[in-house]
Amino acid sequence: MKQITIGNMPRPDYFVQSEIDRLRVNVGFVGAEKKIIMITSSEPNEGKSYISFNLWNELAKAGKRVCFLDADMRKSNLRNTLRLKTDSEEFIGLSHYLAGYAEAEDVTYAAAERENGYISPTATLINPSLLLEGGRFDALMEKLRQSFEYVIVDTPPLGIVSDGQMIASRCDGCILVVRAHGTSRDIVRSSILQLQKVECPVLGVVLNRVDNKLRKGYYANKYYSKKTDSSGTAQRTPQAGTQTGAAQSAPQSAEEAPAPAAAEEETV
Repeated sequence: MKQITIGNMPRPDYFVQSEIDRLRVNVGFVGAEKKIIMITSSEPNEGKSYISFNLWNELAKAGKRVCFLDADMRKSNLRNTLRLKTDSEEFIGLSHYLAGYAEAEDVTYAAAERENGYISPTATLINPSLLLEGGRFDALMEKLRQSFEYVIVDTPPLGIVSDGQMIASRCDGCILVVRAHGTSRDIVRSSILQLQKVECPVLGVVLNRVDNKLRKGYYANKYYSKKTDSSGTAQRTPQAGTQTGAAQSAPQSAEEAPAPAAAEEETV
């Protein structure tokens, strides 16, 4: 594969990092047949791209062979945010492949100093739905399924355009990102219904942008306690107890959809 360099790798703080890692662990329990996992949200600015990219990175660091597919061809900003650079003269991506100007191996880059794939849209399209309906997208997904242990797919929000629902029909499951105190239950229910219509299982929910002051207080006062050793030096001793997970199983029907209890720290 051609090489890609990530010039601006996100560096989550301790609390965010621990929850992303918990999400990675939970993904391992959804079943070996769940290889193509879509990460989406109901509305813009809920943090789905941040969650999906960091999940891909954590899976790669854990030794998994994983591909990140940025399928938001309408408004993806990851290429600029991450300052992606390639060793080839032209940066070609998903839109080139779907239009028939390139093959899958031409648009799949090796990233993060590992043999893990990264596919970027590279171009903004007004209406990519026609390209997604073609057989080339199905062929790409099948090739990625055969080549990688996991494929993490970042899609447009479900409540904005139809692209996300179309992509969901080709995925083994979905993780829904919900912004704390920003996304209503009705909107979440609507997103779950859209996924049910295309028979895409909701594997879990990430509640994003939770006030991390509450979490810091937990760590400062509950997880550790001070004691003094024989020399009079204060030490920190772990206490029993665990933290709320980064993702939990989602309701099986829209009628069962409460505000998710899963928690993720504040991100951008």
